[in-house]
Amino acid sequence: MTTIGVLSGCGGAGASVFAAVLAGCAGSDIGHTFLIDCDVTGGGIDVLLGCEQLPGPRWRQVRLRGGTLDPAVLRDGLPRWGEVSFLAADDAQVLDPAVLGRVVDAAASVSTVVLDLARWPSPLRQAALARCDRTILIVPAEVRGVTASALIAAGLDATSTAAMVRGSSRALPTARIAQLLGLAVLAELPHDPASKSPAGLDVRRVRKQTRLAAAAVLDWCRSDSRSFAPAADRMAVPA
Repeated sequence: MTTIGVLSGCGGAGASVFAAVLAGCAGSDIGHTFLIDCDVTGGGIDVLLGCEQLPGPRWRQVRLRGGTLDPAVLRDGLPRWGEVSFLAADDAQVLDPAVLGRVVDAAASVSTVVLDLARWPSPLRQAALARCDRTILIVPAEVRGVTASALIAAGLDATSTAAMVRGSSRALPTARIAQLLGLAVLAELPHDPASKSPAGLDVRRVRKQTRLAAAAVLDWCRSDSRSFAPAADRMAVPA
């Protein structure tokens, strides 16, 4: 199965939102997926989903002893958001990279996994990135955001990483952003008011362009080649 990492090039770019949309679309497409929160400063992916009151373990409750982690126990034991089993970071507790690796490996053995990654390098992010088959960098279409994103892009593997540009700018077209980042741009993402709903994120209410971008990522992940051809005519929409 495929593991996809999503991270922002700068604060407020919307990586967590896109990671959740991507997991939701993948779950609709294949029946089940995992969304794993790897950013301890992000405020908790469960809050974004509107599932903070939903019972079930967060990272604070994960305790692994020796032996093999049963993927079925992981799938069935985690709280669910539609077809997505999620594991949220709680407070600012530092996660153990070795534990993260075991959890991601077990999840990836049975289903697609989406990782919501922190921007800056750390042993935790390194352990997560080492397990990613594909990585998506979310970049706002503005000068300071692209400048900050270029620093993040420099530490990523350009052969398995693509950028998503948030918004548009005549002064800073997509081709120029790709050149500055040293990454191909897979799609443009709109600013999406559905991500700010007090009730939590509902993938069915995000803009069509956002869901098409998620579908393009999933098609890229299915391809044998590291190169990609965006799918403009396909959209996965969770029921």
